[in-house]
Amino acid sequence: MKIQIMRSIAIVGLFFMLAIASVSAQTPSSVEVSIPFDFSAGTAKLKAGDYSIKRLSGNALAIRRDGKTTALINAPLTIGSRDSKAGERLVFNRYGAQYFLSQIWLSVDNGQQLFPSSLETRIARERKPGHNKSLPQRVEIAVRTK
Repeated sequence: MKIQIMRSIAIVGLFFMLAIASVSAQTPSSVEVSIPFDFSAGTAKLKAGDYSIKRLSGNALAIRRDGKTTALINAPLTIGSRDSKAGERLVFNRYGAQYFLSQIWLSVDNGQQLFPSSLETRIARERKPGHNKSLPQRVEIAVRTK
C-alpha cells in the first residue's frame, strides 16, 4: 500500500515538474521592440529606437540597445490577462509628451509591472484631479520574440 502511494505521489510530482517546464519554455526570455518615442524606464531616460528586452532572473530585466545594456529595471509585480488576443507587448503611461514604461508582457498570459518612478508620480500629482487629463493615456507597442 505504501509503495502505491509513493508511486502516485512521484507520478503527480513528475507531471507537475513537466507542466512547469512547459510553461517556462513557452515564455520567451528575450524580445525585440521598436519604440517611436523617448521614454523613461524606472530611473533611466531612453531615446526612441530599437531595443531588446531580456529577463535576467526573478523580476530583473535588461533593456539593451545596439547590444549594450542601457537600463536594468525591476518589475516586481506579476500581472495576468485573460485577453489572448492582446499578445506580447510593452505598455506605457503617457502624460502629455512624456512616456513611462509601465508593463512588460513577455507572454500573452503573464506580464510584469513596474512601480511608478518618482518623476511619474510627481507628474501624475500635478495634473488637475477630476479631469480626463489627470489619468494617463495607455499606449501599447507589440514586441517581436527572438
